[in-house]
Amino acid sequence: MIQIQELQEIGLTKNEAKVYSVLIGIGSTTAGEVIKKTKLHRNIVYDNLEKLIEKGLIDYVTIKGIKHFEVSSPSELKDFIQKQKQEILRKESLVKELLPRIENEISIERKQDASIFKGKRALKNVLEGITQSKTEILVFGTGWGMKETLKDYYEQWHLKLRQHKIKARILLPKTKKESYLKPFIAKYLLEKDVLPSTICIYENKVLTVLWGEEPLAILIYSEKVSDSYRNYFEVLWKIGK
Repeated sequence: MIQIQELQEIGLTKNEAKVYSVLIGIGSTTAGEVIKKTKLHRNIVYDNLEKLIEKGLIDYVTIKGIKHFEVSSPSELKDFIQKQKQEILRKESLVKELLPRIENEISIERKQDASIFKGKRALKNVLEGITQSKTEILVFGTGWGMKETLKDYYEQWHLKLRQHKIKARILLPKTKKESYLKPFIAKYLLEKDVLPSTICIYENKVLTVLWGEEPLAILIYSEKVSDSYRNYFEVLWKIGK
């Protein structure tokens, strides 16, 4: 016996599946009989009969002025699935066309904006975005609490940067020599010259991270702010060792 859940899994709604299942079981019949078998409201039954006809899954004949409905050839299910595939491909094509426009509009709206992220999962989502950066990554490190806070993700993140061939530089205090991974290139500063929090500059964004068991991150979207931090980084880079 065909299960309603099986019919739902191929793309029918629950009520469509109930109506279709009844027609499989009793063959050609009237809407009134379908109403009795499904125990659905008559309007719901008529509506779903129409939907199944539109999908090519059932047919009807009129006998003495009364419509009798029956399941179409089972091969119509293949056509139904094929139409779903075509619709998915159409939507996929539309999404590919829309994405650049959406991203462009977001960047326009976010000429100057800020978001706050709390917790490891939220921070990982932000860091994932950095692995797709279209510009060099610049980091003011304070000992870079990423490894202690995010554990294995620390190495995974650096690996993704290398895979995407992203250039990166980091400024660290002299006491934290060698506490970084490629693709980063490091220079070292005196403790007094290092900013008290970790700051990452990329594209038109500035990410400030306060590390801890429940890390807190502030992401600023601003050409003006990111350019300011970038210029300051270059000044310190020149005096770094």
